[in-house]
Order: sequence, then C-alpha cells, then structure tokens
Amino acid sequence: MPGSCCSHILRRLRALCCLWLMLVCAGCAASSTTRIEEEVVTNPKPMYSYTKLLIQNLVLKRELYSDASEAGMSERGKRYARLPEELSEHIERFVTSQKVFNKVSRHEKPDAETLVLTGKFIRLGRFKITIVVDLRDGGTGQDVASFRQTLWDVMDTTDSFSDLGREAADFLYRIQYK
Repeated sequence: MPGSCCSHILRRLRALCCLWLMLVCAGCAASSTTRIEEEVVTNPKPMYSYTKLLIQNLVLKRELYSDASEAGMSERGKRYARLPEELSEHIERFVTSQKVFNKVSRHEKPDAETLVLTGKFIRLGRFKITIVVDLRDGGTGQDVASFRQTLWDVMDTTDSFSDLGREAADFLYRIQYK
C-alpha cells in the first residue's frame, strides 16, 4: 500500500514538471531570435587600427514596406520609414558602451583612421528582418568587412529592433583583433 502512494505522488510530480517545462518553452517561442548568417573580414591591416567609427543609415527601399504614397501611408509604414535612423541610433549606443572606438559619430568626415559602417535592408516583414552591413576604410573607401544578419520571430518589426543594433556592435567588437 505505501508503494502505491509514492508512485501516485511521483506521477503527479512528473506531470507538474512536464507542465512547467511546456510553459517555459512556450515563453521562449514568443521571443525574437537573431541569427548571423555570414561574417567576412577582408582587411589587410588589423581592425584595431581604426580608432573612429562613422555610422551611416542603412538604405531601406520603400517597396519593402509600403506601396502607398507618403500621404496615404499607414502608421506602420511611417514607423518602418524611421527604422534606418533608429537602427543607427541603436548601433551608436551599443558601440559607444563597448568603448572599442575612441570616437563614434554619425556625421563626421571619414579619414584613414575611420571605419565607415553602411549597408541596406534586404527583407522587412512582420516576422523577419534581414540586413547586410558593410564596413569600409574611411581613407580608401575599400570594403574591409561585412556581415548579414536576420532577426526572426517578431510579430512587428519595430519590436525587438534593438537586437539588430546589439548584434552589429558585437560584430564590431569580435573583429577588432582579426
């Protein structure tokens, strides 16, 4: 008799653990994930030799988010139009906090010590954002590095958008000694 009581308690405990695990997994599925798809560094000189970073807004073609004219654009379309500026602000904030560069700006004139960040949005939708970021030598204009990344599982692209800025800053941090 005592054995059946323990097995009954163990079954209930297992069921409770399974229920808890499913709830935890369901919470994880609702969050966004960022995936780096490609990273390339082609610079012949060390990346740490760049002491300044110039961040330019990524190019966002209007056809990726709206077919309407400026006047007829929905509120969501207007938010999408502001995404390049917002992404640049996120990148600037995260890069500045990492203190990799002596100077981080968005409007300075580049020189030989400047790394210029440019790029474009490739896909922009309710569930997926893909960007390509190029890094160029400020003195020569030569491509020195690039990466492509995708933000998945977002219900609205303006949610969790700062993750893209954080990933761009992390990429800059990772390549400093390559």
